[in-house]
Amino acid sequence: MSRPRRPANRPGRPAGVVVHNSDGVNPYAAELASLLCRDGAPVTLVDAANSDSRPAAGVRWRRLLPKNFSHASPAAQVVALVRGLAATVAGSVLHGQVVLVAFTRFPAEDLVLAALAAAGRPVVLVVHNPVPREHESAPARFARRTLLTRALVVVIHAERLRGRLDTARRGPVVVCPHPPYLEVAPSGAADVVLDPTRSWVAFIGALRWDKGAGLLPEILAHVPEARRRGLGLVVCGRGSLPDAAWAAIRTSGVEVCDLTSAEPVPQDLLLEVLRHRPLVLAPYVAATQSGSVILALSLGCRVLAFDEGGIPDVLTADGLVPTGDVGAMGRAIGEGRGGTAVDEVPRWAEHAARSWTDVVQRAAASG
Repeated sequence: MSRPRRPANRPGRPAGVVVHNSDGVNPYAAELASLLCRDGAPVTLVDAANSDSRPAAGVRWRRLLPKNFSHASPAAQVVALVRGLAATVAGSVLHGQVVLVAFTRFPAEDLVLAALAAAGRPVVLVVHNPVPREHESAPARFARRTLLTRALVVVIHAERLRGRLDTARRGPVVVCPHPPYLEVAPSGAADVVLDPTRSWVAFIGALRWDKGAGLLPEILAHVPEARRRGLGLVVCGRGSLPDAAWAAIRTSGVEVCDLTSAEPVPQDLLLEVLRHRPLVLAPYVAATQSGSVILALSLGCRVLAFDEGGIPDVLTADGLVPTGDVGAMGRAIGEGRGGTAVDEVPRWAEHAARSWTDVVQRAAASG
């Protein structure tokens, strides 16, 4: 017996999309859903229950998936996961929508979405940072790779990341630009006060090994001493620096604003930091396209970054430093260097919308 055919999209009407996102902290999925509804396509965002990243008004927003970093019981998390996956599967099976996987967090989630793809439904998977995963269990690795191999299409954000993708992927891999952040706006709930007599640099986002947070003391040590005395550093993100690193920064003459946390910091806090227009530092040492860099550029901040991964695709040359050269980054801070977005943000958004719409339409036609 042949399997039931999925409902067809109406002729001349853009294919419907369900964006699946279990990351309640990152605004990426809301931005992507907002882009895709620009041409009238029916778009549903199945989101984490604690997400405060509201998509555009035309997107159906369903906060069903488990909360990030909550203290809910395992049973409550399972119920939320089943509820969210059911909504995504229903969008695909009952309404013929393309499933666009923005973020997943659970092996069972990956396996259900992989099964959906294996059943012939069009599933598009976004692979953000193809870097080695710390502390990934064998079941999690199996589930992640199963979804990677089963998805109809895999999307990466920069051509230079293609060679770093897991070799288990044999099917189509396409490049679509990371969208700028147009929907984010500070609510005023956070209040960050920075000394206006100092020039401020900022490190925002997760303090992980691949983000180069541990290089900050050495980078600042290469800033000329006279410049350091008028410099301030704000660090805002999940994680921490060793006490010795903080001490080294403070004794160098740089004023410190420590906004780190053991849990993800609220989006409003990040936006409040960026409202002060600091020079954002991104000494990333592993392949990435960096949502933090794109958030900073979208809000008009200058950025100084290692020329790693997909960052050169979005940041002008005056903001790029050879990867790993902490001395060059420190000197660039002293010289007041910093880059801006390669393209004007509205034009960047239009290009991203066209690229993503094309991927969805092709997936709908192939599924």
